[in-house]
Amino acid sequence: MIRTIWTLVETSNPYSLIKLSDSELIQKLLDEVERISSLSSNESKIVSQYIGSRAVLIRDLAYAKVE
Repeated sequence: MIRTIWTLVETSNPYSLIKLSDSELIQKLLDEVERISSLSSNESKIVSQYIGSRAVLIRDLAYAKVE
């Protein structure tokens, strides 16, 4: 699951990741994870919390790709 999240971050358009608010970023990535694999409501909550806790790192990686 974690690998899936980071693959999505790496393959996403960095400009779209940069412009999103934290809640929009979390929802975008969560939606993409759920599209790939079925998640229970508890798993969705855990994935959402994980993405939220890594939002700064996700944005840093996106900025690095556009610079």
